[in-house]
Amino acid sequence: MNSKPTVLITGITGTLGSKIATAILDKGEMNVKGLVRSSSTSHNNKQQQLDDLKAKGVVFVEGDLSDQSSLNNACEGIEVIVSAVKGSQSKKTGLYREDIVLSGQLNLLEAAITKGVKRFVPSDYSVDYFKIDLGNNHNLNFRILFAEALKQSGLGHTFILNGAFTEVQFSMFGKLFDFKAGTFSYWGDGEQPCDFTTYDDTAKYTAEAIADPQMLNSALKVAGDVLTMKQLLATYEEVTGKKLVEKCLGTVEDLEAWIAKTKQIASSPFNYLPEQYHWAIVSGKAKLDKLDNSRYHHIKPTSIKQFISQGDF
Repeated sequence: MNSKPTVLITGITGTLGSKIATAILDKGEMNVKGLVRSSSTSHNNKQQQLDDLKAKGVVFVEGDLSDQSSLNNACEGIEVIVSAVKGSQSKKTGLYREDIVLSGQLNLLEAAITKGVKRFVPSDYSVDYFKIDLGNNHNLNFRILFAEALKQSGLGHTFILNGAFTEVQFSMFGKLFDFKAGTFSYWGDGEQPCDFTTYDDTAKYTAEAIADPQMLNSALKVAGDVLTMKQLLATYEEVTGKKLVEKCLGTVEDLEAWIAKTKQIASSPFNYLPEQYHWAIVSGKAKLDKLDNSRYHHIKPTSIKQFISQGDF
Protein backbone atom coordinates (compact mmCIF):
# COMPACT_ATOMS: atom_id res chain seq x y z
CA MET A 1 0.00 0.00 0.00
CA ASN A 2 1.32 3.42 -1.00
CA SER A 3 1.24 5.61 2.11
CA LYS A 4 3.16 8.57 0.69
CA PRO A 5 1.36 11.93 0.83
CA THR A 6 0.25 13.31 -2.52
CA VAL A 7 1.09 16.72 -3.93
CA LEU A 8 -1.13 18.42 -6.51
CA ILE A 9 0.74 20.73 -8.88
CA THR A 10 -1.03 23.37 -10.93
CA GLY A 11 0.88 24.84 -13.82
CA ILE A 12 2.70 21.54 -14.17
CA THR A 13 3.22 21.94 -17.92
CA GLY A 14 5.10 25.21 -17.42
CA THR A 15 8.88 25.43 -17.20
CA LEU A 16 8.98 25.72 -13.42
CA GLY A 17 6.00 23.46 -12.70
CA SER A 18 7.48 20.51 -14.58
CA LYS A 19 10.82 20.98 -12.82
CA ILE A 20 9.11 21.06 -9.42
CA ALA A 21 7.30 17.82 -10.23
CA THR A 22 10.58 16.16 -11.18
CA ALA A 23 12.34 17.46 -8.06
CA ILE A 24 9.59 16.13 -5.79
CA LEU A 25 9.66 12.71 -7.43
CA ASP A 26 13.46 12.62 -7.28
CA LYS A 27 13.28 13.29 -3.54
CA GLY A 28 11.04 10.23 -3.29
CA GLU A 29 8.90 11.19 -0.29
CA MET A 30 5.70 12.22 -2.05
CA ASN A 31 3.51 11.24 -4.96
CA VAL A 32 2.64 13.86 -7.57
CA LYS A 33 -0.61 14.64 -9.33
CA GLY A 34 -0.79 17.29 -12.02
CA LEU A 35 -3.83 19.41 -12.74
CA VAL A 36 -4.33 19.77 -16.49
CA ARG A 37 -7.09 21.05 -18.68
CA SER A 38 -8.40 18.56 -21.23
CA SER A 39 -7.38 21.01 -23.95
CA SER A 40 -3.73 20.62 -22.93
CA THR A 41 -3.52 17.31 -24.72
CA SER A 42 -4.44 18.93 -28.05
CA HIS A 43 -1.02 20.57 -28.31
CA ASN A 44 1.75 18.28 -29.49
CA ASN A 45 4.47 19.97 -27.42
CA LYS A 46 2.34 19.78 -24.29
CA GLN A 47 1.46 16.16 -24.97
CA GLN A 48 5.12 15.23 -25.17
CA GLN A 49 5.73 16.99 -21.89
CA LEU A 50 2.78 15.21 -20.30
CA ASP A 51 4.09 11.88 -21.56
CA ASP A 52 7.53 12.58 -20.11
CA LEU A 53 6.08 13.53 -16.73
CA LYS A 54 3.80 10.49 -16.73
CA ALA A 55 6.82 8.27 -17.37
CA LYS A 56 8.42 9.75 -14.25
CA GLY A 57 5.37 8.86 -12.15
CA VAL A 58 3.05 11.87 -12.37
CA VAL A 59 -0.67 11.06 -12.35
CA PHE A 60 -2.83 13.61 -14.14
CA VAL A 61 -6.26 14.83 -13.18
CA GLU A 62 -8.39 17.07 -15.36
CA GLY A 63 -9.57 20.36 -13.97
CA ASP A 64 -9.77 24.07 -14.56
CA LEU A 65 -9.08 26.92 -12.16
CA SER A 66 -12.36 28.51 -13.20
CA ASP A 67 -14.38 25.33 -12.53
CA GLN A 68 -14.94 24.87 -8.77
CA SER A 69 -16.39 21.40 -9.09
CA SER A 70 -13.36 20.12 -10.98
CA LEU A 71 -11.04 21.64 -8.38
CA ASN A 72 -12.94 19.94 -5.56
CA ASN A 73 -12.48 16.61 -7.34
CA ALA A 74 -8.79 17.30 -7.99
CA CYS A 75 -8.11 18.12 -4.32
CA GLU A 76 -9.57 14.83 -3.04
CA GLY A 77 -6.88 13.04 -1.03
CA ILE A 78 -4.30 15.79 -1.55
CA GLU A 79 -1.90 16.72 1.25
CA VAL A 80 -0.10 19.65 -0.37
CA ILE A 81 -0.92 21.98 -3.26
CA VAL A 82 1.96 23.56 -5.14
CA SER A 83 0.87 26.28 -7.54
CA ALA A 84 3.14 27.25 -10.41
CA VAL A 85 0.56 29.02 -12.54
CA LYS A 86 1.34 32.14 -14.47
CA GLY A 87 -2.04 32.34 -16.14
CA SER A 88 -3.05 32.53 -19.76
CA GLN A 89 -0.68 34.77 -21.65
CA SER A 90 -2.11 37.44 -23.90
CA LYS A 91 -0.64 37.27 -27.38
CA LYS A 92 -1.15 41.02 -27.68
CA THR A 93 0.49 42.22 -24.46
CA GLY A 94 2.47 39.23 -23.25
CA LEU A 95 0.89 39.66 -19.80
CA TYR A 96 -0.68 36.92 -17.72
CA ARG A 97 -4.32 37.21 -16.81
CA GLU A 98 -5.31 38.22 -13.29
CA ASP A 99 -8.22 35.78 -13.28
CA ILE A 100 -5.79 32.85 -13.18
CA VAL A 101 -3.13 34.21 -10.84
CA LEU A 102 -5.58 35.72 -8.38
CA SER A 103 -9.13 34.46 -8.89
CA GLY A 104 -7.96 31.06 -10.12
CA GLN A 105 -5.81 30.52 -7.04
CA LEU A 106 -8.65 31.76 -4.82
CA ASN A 107 -10.86 29.07 -6.33
CA LEU A 108 -8.14 26.51 -5.70
CA LEU A 109 -7.79 27.73 -2.11
CA GLU A 110 -11.52 27.25 -1.56
CA ALA A 111 -11.29 23.69 -2.87
CA ALA A 112 -8.24 23.04 -0.68
CA ILE A 113 -10.10 24.14 2.43
CA THR A 114 -13.16 22.11 1.48
CA LYS A 115 -11.14 18.94 0.96
CA GLY A 116 -8.84 19.28 3.97
CA VAL A 117 -5.58 19.99 2.19
CA LYS A 118 -2.84 20.63 4.78
CA ARG A 119 -0.56 23.07 2.97
CA PHE A 120 -0.74 25.48 0.03
CA VAL A 121 2.34 26.80 -1.78
CA PRO A 122 1.23 29.75 -3.94
CA SER A 123 2.75 30.76 -7.23
CA ASP A 124 5.30 33.27 -5.97
CA TYR A 125 8.92 32.31 -6.87
CA SER A 126 10.01 35.91 -6.88
CA VAL A 127 11.58 38.76 -4.94
CA ASP A 128 10.39 39.52 -1.41
CA TYR A 129 7.12 41.15 -2.43
CA PHE A 130 6.08 41.38 1.21
CA LYS A 131 8.44 44.37 1.42
CA ILE A 132 6.91 46.37 -1.43
CA ASP A 133 3.52 48.05 -1.89
CA LEU A 134 0.56 47.43 -4.12
CA GLY A 135 1.20 49.32 -7.32
CA ASN A 136 4.95 48.78 -7.33
CA ASN A 137 4.67 45.81 -9.70
CA HIS A 138 1.71 44.88 -11.88
CA ASN A 139 2.20 41.11 -11.66
CA LEU A 140 3.22 41.05 -8.00
CA ASN A 141 0.03 42.94 -7.09
CA PHE A 142 -1.85 39.67 -7.58
CA ARG A 143 0.64 37.72 -5.46
CA ILE A 144 0.33 40.26 -2.67
CA LEU A 145 -3.47 40.04 -2.68
CA PHE A 146 -3.52 36.26 -2.79
CA ALA A 147 -0.92 35.91 -0.05
CA GLU A 148 -3.08 37.99 2.25
CA ALA A 149 -6.14 35.85 1.47
CA LEU A 150 -4.10 32.68 2.04
CA LYS A 151 -2.82 33.83 5.42
CA GLN A 152 -6.29 34.89 6.52
CA SER A 153 -7.78 31.54 5.45
CA GLY A 154 -6.00 29.66 8.22
CA LEU A 155 -4.74 27.01 5.79
CA GLY A 156 -1.13 25.97 6.22
CA HIS A 157 1.15 27.64 3.71
CA THR A 158 4.73 28.07 2.55
CA PHE A 159 5.95 30.97 0.41
CA ILE A 160 8.92 30.38 -1.91
CA LEU A 161 11.01 33.50 -2.53
CA ASN A 162 14.05 33.10 -4.77
CA GLY A 163 14.76 36.61 -6.00
CA ALA A 164 15.07 37.00 -9.76
CA PHE A 165 15.26 33.98 -12.04
CA THR A 166 18.77 33.80 -13.45
CA GLU A 167 17.50 32.73 -16.86
CA VAL A 168 15.18 35.74 -17.09
CA GLN A 169 17.99 38.19 -16.36
CA PHE A 170 19.85 36.89 -19.41
CA SER A 171 16.72 37.03 -21.60
CA MET A 172 15.24 39.87 -23.63
CA PHE A 173 12.67 40.46 -20.88
CA GLY A 174 15.43 41.21 -18.38
CA LYS A 175 16.76 44.00 -20.61
CA LEU A 176 20.22 43.76 -19.04
CA PHE A 177 22.16 42.06 -21.79
CA ASP A 178 21.94 43.06 -25.44
CA PHE A 179 24.35 40.56 -26.93
CA LYS A 180 23.81 41.79 -30.48
CA ALA A 181 24.58 45.42 -29.57
CA GLY A 182 27.27 44.36 -27.09
CA THR A 183 25.84 46.32 -24.16
CA PHE A 184 24.93 45.79 -20.53
CA SER A 185 22.34 48.26 -19.19
CA TYR A 186 21.04 48.88 -15.70
CA TRP A 187 19.62 51.55 -13.41
CA GLY A 188 21.05 52.59 -10.06
CA ASP A 189 24.65 52.78 -8.93
CA GLY A 190 25.37 49.13 -9.76
CA GLU A 191 26.41 48.40 -6.18
CA GLN A 192 23.17 46.99 -4.74
CA PRO A 193 23.39 43.21 -4.07
CA CYS A 194 20.72 41.31 -6.04
CA ASP A 195 19.42 37.75 -5.65
CA PHE A 196 19.53 35.31 -8.59
CA THR A 197 18.31 31.69 -8.70
CA THR A 198 17.82 29.25 -11.58
CA TYR A 199 14.57 27.42 -12.28
CA ASP A 200 16.21 24.08 -11.45
CA ASP A 201 17.42 25.23 -8.05
CA THR A 202 14.10 26.89 -7.22
CA ALA A 203 12.39 23.58 -7.95
CA LYS A 204 14.80 21.67 -5.72
CA TYR A 205 14.30 24.07 -2.81
CA THR A 206 10.53 23.88 -3.27
CA ALA A 207 10.64 20.08 -3.05
CA GLU A 208 12.55 20.34 0.22
CA ALA A 209 10.32 23.02 1.74
CA ILE A 210 7.05 21.15 1.22
CA ALA A 211 8.46 18.11 3.04
CA ASP A 212 9.81 20.23 5.90
CA PRO A 213 7.40 20.58 8.87
CA GLN A 214 9.33 23.59 10.14
CA MET A 215 8.60 25.51 6.94
CA LEU A 216 4.86 25.43 7.59
CA ASN A 217 3.43 28.96 7.71
CA SER A 218 6.81 30.39 6.75
CA ALA A 219 8.61 31.87 3.78
CA LEU A 220 11.63 30.08 2.36
CA LYS A 221 14.16 32.63 1.11
CA VAL A 222 16.90 31.27 -1.12
CA ALA A 223 19.31 32.54 -3.73
CA GLY A 224 21.64 30.73 -6.07
CA ASP A 225 23.93 33.74 -6.09
CA VAL A 226 24.03 37.32 -4.82
CA LEU A 227 25.79 39.84 -7.04
CA THR A 228 25.64 43.54 -7.79
CA MET A 229 25.01 44.66 -11.37
CA LYS A 230 28.67 45.59 -11.71
CA GLN A 231 29.70 42.15 -10.43
CA LEU A 232 27.24 40.50 -12.83
CA LEU A 233 28.85 42.27 -15.78
CA ALA A 234 32.36 41.52 -14.53
CA THR A 235 31.51 37.84 -14.11
CA TYR A 236 30.11 37.62 -17.63
CA GLU A 237 33.22 39.23 -19.08
CA GLU A 238 35.53 37.01 -17.01
CA VAL A 239 33.84 33.77 -18.05
CA THR A 240 33.25 34.57 -21.73
CA GLY A 241 36.25 36.76 -22.42
CA LYS A 242 33.88 39.18 -24.15
CA LYS A 243 33.69 42.86 -23.33
CA LEU A 244 30.34 44.67 -23.15
CA VAL A 245 29.71 48.39 -23.04
CA GLU A 246 28.43 49.28 -19.56
CA LYS A 247 25.44 51.63 -19.67
CA CYS A 248 24.00 53.18 -16.50
CA LEU A 249 20.55 54.46 -17.48
CA GLY A 250 20.11 56.65 -14.41
CA THR A 251 19.56 56.55 -10.68
CA VAL A 252 16.91 54.50 -8.90
CA GLU A 253 14.94 57.73 -8.53
CA ASP A 254 15.24 58.27 -12.29
CA LEU A 255 13.86 54.76 -12.81
CA GLU A 256 10.90 55.48 -10.53
CA ALA A 257 10.17 58.65 -12.50
CA TRP A 258 10.49 56.76 -15.79
CA ILE A 259 8.00 54.11 -14.65
CA ALA A 260 5.52 56.73 -13.42
CA LYS A 261 5.72 58.63 -16.70
CA THR A 262 5.48 55.51 -18.83
CA LYS A 263 2.41 54.32 -16.90
CA GLN A 264 0.53 57.41 -18.05
CA ILE A 265 1.08 56.72 -21.75
CA ALA A 266 1.52 52.93 -21.85
CA SER A 267 -0.87 50.80 -23.89
CA SER A 268 -0.38 47.95 -21.40
CA PRO A 269 1.60 47.22 -18.20
CA PHE A 270 3.98 45.17 -20.31
CA ASN A 271 5.53 48.46 -21.46
CA TYR A 272 7.00 49.02 -18.00
CA LEU A 273 6.76 45.62 -16.25
CA PRO A 274 10.41 44.63 -16.86
CA GLU A 275 11.48 47.93 -15.33
CA GLN A 276 9.24 47.32 -12.32
CA TYR A 277 11.01 44.03 -11.66
CA HIS A 278 14.37 45.73 -12.22
CA TRP A 279 13.42 48.43 -9.72
CA ALA A 280 12.56 45.77 -7.12
CA ILE A 281 16.08 44.34 -7.22
CA VAL A 282 18.33 47.35 -7.90
CA SER A 283 16.56 49.53 -5.33
CA GLY A 284 17.04 46.86 -2.67
CA LYS A 285 13.37 47.24 -1.73
CA ALA A 286 12.62 43.56 -2.32
CA LYS A 287 16.01 42.12 -1.31
CA LEU A 288 15.84 38.75 0.41
CA ASP A 289 17.05 38.93 4.00
CA LYS A 290 18.53 36.05 6.02
CA LEU A 291 18.78 33.47 3.25
CA ASP A 292 17.76 29.91 4.12
CA ASN A 293 20.19 28.15 1.77
CA SER A 294 22.04 26.54 4.68
CA ARG A 295 18.84 24.79 5.73
CA TYR A 296 19.35 22.32 2.90
CA HIS A 297 23.11 21.82 2.73
CA HIS A 298 22.94 19.11 0.09
CA ILE A 299 21.64 21.55 -2.53
CA LYS A 300 24.55 23.27 -4.25
CA PRO A 301 22.85 26.02 -6.23
CA THR A 302 24.16 27.20 -9.57
CA SER A 303 26.20 30.38 -9.30
CA ILE A 304 26.11 33.07 -11.96
CA LYS A 305 29.61 32.04 -12.99
CA GLN A 306 28.53 28.42 -13.45
CA PHE A 307 25.37 29.45 -15.32
CA ILE A 308 27.33 31.55 -17.81
CA SER A 309 29.94 28.83 -18.30
CA GLN A 310 27.16 26.32 -19.11
CA GLY A 311 25.42 28.58 -21.63
CA ASP A 312 26.09 29.97 -25.08
CA PHE A 313 26.31 33.73 -24.68
